[in-house]
Amino acid sequence: MAHSYQAIDSHRSVHFSLVKRMLLTAATLTLVLLVSWVVPHLQTADTSPYERIFPLSTKTPYAMSGLAHERPPDPDDDWSTCSLVQINAVYRHGTRYPMRREYAKMHSTLLDLQTRYMGSIPPWLQAYTFGYPEESSELLAPAGRLEMEGLGRRARALADQYNLTSKYSREAFVFEHTRVQRTLESATAFADSYFADTAPNVTFMCRPQGQDITLRFFDNCPKYKAWVRKSTNMTIQTKAFEESSRAIAMVGRLRDAGLHLPSGAALTWQELNAIYTACAYDVALFNQSRTWCSLFSTQDLLLLDFYSDLKKFYQCGPGFNISVAIAAPLLSDMLATIKASHLTGYFRFAHAETVLPLACLLGLCLSPSPLTASWTETEINGRHFKVSGLSPFAGNLAFHVYTCGGNARDRGDVRIKVLVNEVEVPLPFCNGYCTVEDLEVHFQTALRFDFKAECEL
Repeated sequence: MAHSYQAIDSHRSVHFSLVKRMLLTAATLTLVLLVSWVVPHLQTADTSPYERIFPLSTKTPYAMSGLAHERPPDPDDDWSTCSLVQINAVYRHGTRYPMRREYAKMHSTLLDLQTRYMGSIPPWLQAYTFGYPEESSELLAPAGRLEMEGLGRRARALADQYNLTSKYSREAFVFEHTRVQRTLESATAFADSYFADTAPNVTFMCRPQGQDITLRFFDNCPKYKAWVRKSTNMTIQTKAFEESSRAIAMVGRLRDAGLHLPSGAALTWQELNAIYTACAYDVALFNQSRTWCSLFSTQDLLLLDFYSDLKKFYQCGPGFNISVAIAAPLLSDMLATIKASHLTGYFRFAHAETVLPLACLLGLCLSPSPLTASWTETEINGRHFKVSGLSPFAGNLAFHVYTCGGNARDRGDVRIKVLVNEVEVPLPFCNGYCTVEDLEVHFQTALRFDFKAECEL
């Protein structure tokens, strides 16, 4: 049965007033979100652990997305009397091992190349084996644990700057994860690092399967699953890209210049995609770009990053209204809990499909026009929607709550900073900083979103 759905044009008309406001500050937002690919690596070029820097969409390791820590307020500005009273955040899990279906495709492609073309392929590939067993699929990797430990350590360091209590209690700290094991592993790594000096017995919360509309809203909305996730609507542009002359040329370059296969050897887009996936995991897991990634030119790697972003734009980005709207329960929960004076930290651990829609709901996925397979390389390289900067492994969105000019707990003058991957992002509708009222007024449509009614088929 065919389903009706709201396409990108409808989404853009619904949010036209927001787009108009955001276009006024597009340069600022773009600079902040693109800082991950420019400023941090210039500042830390001699200490960066990565040998070759390029975006890998959702498989980008956190260190390659760029981190910039929140700077303490200048004593001469109007934040000098402010105290941090709460960190309220959602984190994507850290770097994981491949999904089972990814591992199967990668392994099959490797065996095929080694069986059919052993005499032609590069020497390293002739002897290559994956550095992890299939049984590790989908679990948090050591690199991911390090990412989460770093986030916990830096969150604690920020809290200590403001003498925010570090004594654990179930009333003051909430650690929430989804039913997926790697999110619990991520939460545990974060908490172990945050409370490294006291090692308390932390309680972790998980909502029952089928009832988690806060962190797994994408899994519990029948309309979204039917109209987008399980529909061909989501893949129209990715299919068009795969069938384009540009994709055919990429396959040819990989076959000839990368793999050195014999003339007339068959290589499919699916095999190219499996090789790109192997490249991404070698970088994320082992900081290794001299194997699979060496088979691609830098420009082809950028095109493949765009290809991956094409899918996410429609799956959990602004391509369809419902893909973003269903993050409303999460935003509502965050806005409700920032007002809870007994809470010191509310830390949630989830997925790219959680973080990216929330970022878009906050207005951080600005794209003046929808992403399409026909975009030129100039348009691709200059686009605003870049998943690598919004939802890499361990990507995060946070509200840092401050009280200013009085007792830290009287909650008089409350100011809120919004951070994306530890980088403060100024929202255009806030005047220098956000208040609770600013956020509640601007996002009143999301706060009124009836998840059950809107998700019914």
